[in-house]
Amino acid sequence: MIENLELLKNLIIRNLKFDPTSKSRIRDVVDVKKIFCLIAFYEVKGFRYAKVGSFLGMNHATVVHHVRTAKDLLKFDPHFKEMYNRIEANFFMANQEVVISDIESEMNILLIKLKRLRQKRNDYLNKKEEQELLAQFETEDILTTETLTQNKKTLLWTNY
Repeated sequence: MIENLELLKNLIIRNLKFDPTSKSRIRDVVDVKKIFCLIAFYEVKGFRYAKVGSFLGMNHATVVHHVRTAKDLLKFDPHFKEMYNRIEANFFMANQEVVISDIESEMNILLIKLKRLRQKRNDYLNKKEEQELLAQFETEDILTTETLTQNKKTLLWTNY
């Protein structure tokens, strides 16, 4: 998972020429940090604010702030949006194999869950069928017992 963040960091450095782990507060560096936080939070599976913050050497609250302000900048700043789209497209292309394997593993998990649910359904239907058969046998036993009892009473009276 950290490999994804390293990949994202290297893509940003290569394409935008700024390091998101830098301590600088220059506007371009801060914008790069916002892009990093937004992509890491939404596109990299399994990362939350605290993990992204620890990778960048900042507090999770700063990451929350960067994600919120990056969303606003995407709406109103065309330069920021262009930088974000470039990095996101490159990250997706570089990370495509990981995404495909994630999708395949999720599909396998869902198939296993589906198999378990089908087994539970079959068990339930089998149990229900058994209960219906038992109820039918009990009803037949009661009727047979009543018939035998009535026949026995008739036999007892007629034998004497």
